[in-house]
Amino acid sequence: MDTVIAYVITIIDIVILIGCALSIMHVVPSNVEAKRWKKVIAWIIYGALTWILPAFVKWDPATVVGLTLWSLLMAYFLYFRNSLGMVCQVIYNVLLVAAQYLGSLVSSGIYSVFPLDNQIFFYLFMILRWIFQIGATFILWKVVRKRFTDMEHMKMRGMVLVPIFSLALFFLYVISGEVFFVRYGTGWLIVFTVLLGVLNLYCLYFWYDVEKNREFKHRLELMQQQKDMTVQYYEEMERNYNESRRIIHDIRNHLHAIEQKYKIEDRKYIEDVHDMLNSMGMKFYTENKMLNIVLNDKLKAIPVEQVDCNLGGIGLEFISDIDITTIFANLLVNAVEAGAGHRDFWIKIRGEAIQDFTIVKISNPLFVPYKEGRSAKAGHEGIGLQNVRQAVEKYDGQMEIQADGDIFSVTILFANKNGETKWEALR
Repeated sequence: MDTVIAYVITIIDIVILIGCALSIMHVVPSNVEAKRWKKVIAWIIYGALTWILPAFVKWDPATVVGLTLWSLLMAYFLYFRNSLGMVCQVIYNVLLVAAQYLGSLVSSGIYSVFPLDNQIFFYLFMILRWIFQIGATFILWKVVRKRFTDMEHMKMRGMVLVPIFSLALFFLYVISGEVFFVRYGTGWLIVFTVLLGVLNLYCLYFWYDVEKNREFKHRLELMQQQKDMTVQYYEEMERNYNESRRIIHDIRNHLHAIEQKYKIEDRKYIEDVHDMLNSMGMKFYTENKMLNIVLNDKLKAIPVEQVDCNLGGIGLEFISDIDITTIFANLLVNAVEAGAGHRDFWIKIRGEAIQDFTIVKISNPLFVPYKEGRSAKAGHEGIGLQNVRQAVEKYDGQMEIQADGDIFSVTILFANKNGETKWEALR
């Protein structure tokens, strides 16, 4: 009977270890394609190691190192290849060791107060170890899932030293602390173990903040570069449009003079030439010069019947040309690129002045599911909408993005000096 119970406890122990390790492995975003059978074999080997290493090596550091190395190999070849995931695996093994020693220390403390036979003591130790292992795994799982699931490219190579040094310090403390334990008891080892786990989790948070700030700085630089390039492009375009308007005006005058001098009677030919000159000019969408340039440039690739633009005489003179370019160029580029290759694409642009508010809304069909904060375009980092929001907020405006069913829309709201920018006032 005792042998059966021992086998059952061993199986439960292996299942809990595999389950905890599997949950930490899956909480990190995967970027490696691997066959399912390979993963099954890898986890069978992991389960075997959790039994073989303690039984035959009988040296805790070797067992921890062996399990850690195998989990890192599984992670790299079967699940993900980023430093964040590797750090999480090492920290998980630190917490695993801490949970095991906590179970041992707490069960020893209970044994010193309530005398138990060896079998009951062993059962108590295993139950406490499982509780601490599951608890430590849950805490790490929550930390990783809450803050790090979107940080696939974090550079955390240096962070891996923290859990490695923690393991080394832990074993050195246990080995060299026999005199200390005899004099002061094992209570301080419990404190040390808990503090070690907290230190690793804190360092993970600290490193996250460092990398987040670095990423934020990088995105700001990209946003500024995009702004500079956009402004330069539209300044050059404005010069070209002005030059082309002067040339077209002169050509019309020459054409009119030739028509009068030679009495050309082919009116169809003359009308075709005028239509050609009209197509080279700008369409009039709004009285704002820069906005008109942006609209002409971005909408020229779309058939006329697919464009519905009515800005209703709204006044945007309080917005600088730079910000007009940033706001509308980014929104129109996103909309036009979203409809590339789709015959049923359309774009609707509306501008209204309602009481103390100026509202602009741009809508288009949604052909790809929208993910907030992400760009659906390969190689893009979603900087465009961030630039738009930043430019809008300079004028105390608000931007609202909606993806209702198959319609994507961006609404921009500005209030004049007497108005308050509240969406509820318009709903």
